Amino acid sequence: MATAIETTAPARATTAAPARSRRRLGSRRTLLVVLQVATVVVLLGAWELGARAGTVNTFLFSSPSQVLDSLSRRAASGDLAVDVRTTVTEVALGFLVGAVGGSVLGLALWYSRFVADYTAPFIAAIGAIPVLAIAPMTIIWFGTGLMSKIMIVGFSCVVVSLTSSYRGAQRADPDQIDLMRSFGASTGQIFTKVVAPGALPWIVSGLKLNVGFAVVGAIVGEYISSDAGVGHMILLGSSNFTVGLVLAGLVVVMAIVLVLTFLMNLLERFLLSWERTTK
Repeated sequence: MATAIETTAPARATTAAPARSRRRLGSRRTLLVVLQVATVVVLLGAWELGARAGTVNTFLFSSPSQVLDSLSRRAASGDLAVDVRTTVTEVALGFLVGAVGGSVLGLALWYSRFVADYTAPFIAAIGAIPVLAIAPMTIIWFGTGLMSKIMIVGFSCVVVSLTSSYRGAQRADPDQIDLMRSFGASTGQIFTKVVAPGALPWIVSGLKLNVGFAVVGAIVGEYISSDAGVGHMILLGSSNFTVGLVLAGLVVVMAIVLVLTFLMNLLERFLLSWERTTK
């Protein structure tokens, strides 16, 4: 009887510990969300009260109610839906070209250390070019339509993803690579079984970093030349000195980034869980 008690007690302790850890993690997340929402509510409330009391100059800083009014009017006219759809399309396609394409190129550099070393200074030089400097030339080369915005977004993302995925590939476990080679595995098999799965966390990290860069690239492209998009919306407000419309555009930009970041977090969970199940 004593033996049964002694053997079951550690088992209960080991199962109870993860449960307590999950409860603490859930409580911490709930507290963070509550504090974040409360902070936003307090700041917006103080801003609105200051605007109504006259202590905040609404011509220079607008007010939450004016921002909401600008969003409501553009939503009612259908312009907001067109702007969001245009920007999201540019971001999505440019992200595929730059971030996903850059990740593939970074992984491909693993096959040749000579090529990676040869191209390293050129990659660093390209990464140092501000997207605002290349945007006007991109408009000239690809026109004022969707293609130029896609190329600007892709240019904003490619270097980060390429560098991140290549570093992940270089950090593949050398012992596993040597073991597979000792069993006669080909370079392609080593790449698909060891290098690419091991680089997944680095690839996902690069993709998540590029969400903001992609949106900024789309906004910059719309600033240079566009007839729709959130960047066009912000430019329209600034040219008319309508601060409320400018801030409404910034709110939409932040909302797009938050949604895309949420989607990238879901992708990260899926890819990393798939990586764990394949090991």
